[in-house]
Amino acid sequence: MKRVNRLYKTALALSLAMLPSAAMAADAYKTSDGTVVVTGLQPTERYQIRILTAQNKSSSRQDKSANRCGEVVVEKAADYITLVVGTETIDPASLPLKEHVKCKPLRSAQKWVPSGVVLATPPNPR
Repeated sequence: MKRVNRLYKTALALSLAMLPSAAMAADAYKTSDGTVVVTGLQPTERYQIRILTAQNKSSSRQDKSANRCGEVVVEKAADYITLVVGTETIDPASLPLKEHVKCKPLRSAQKWVPSGVVLATPPNPR
């Protein structure tokens, strides 16, 4: 039992040690129309969006899913004091200005099917 407990603690410590490096992989930039793009996130994962407005009011926005390239696009976010996407805290005023190029994920040989979705069978023509 002690050995299992020790192995569990070791595995937990290793997984926690890897978290900061995974969190540092995210990057962000803003576009000329005020959109903030957060990259380097887990593809298709849902992220909670929290904001601090220019009037110092804390609020939240509708959760966003990262696209297949691991990007979350938050429209009209450049004027916020703080933007939090999941665990990433971002100051939109300090972000570099870039042009957003729409995500083009690599195609796999298999058709991508979201988990938890039951595919419908197309109806037969009459």
